[in-house]
Amino acid sequence: MSFAKVEIEIDQTLVDEVIRRYHLRSAREAVNLALRTLVNSSAAPEPSPDAQEEEDPFDLGALNPRGSRSTG
Repeated sequence: MSFAKVEIEIDQTLVDEVIRRYHLRSAREAVNLALRTLVNSSAAPEPSPDAQEEEDPFDLGALNPRGSRSTG
């Protein structure tokens, strides 16, 4: 396992809640837990009808090499 140091802006209230609920020691552990949970989830969430009209700057579909994005 390797780690990269990154600077992110994150909702501190959410981080504190995750730390409290899961008895974690740091924001780093909270972010790692969240990322692992997303990666290991078996089903992709269904987008809401409103979300289809908006562009999501955090779209993880771009990471899927077999995604529906056109290469040109």
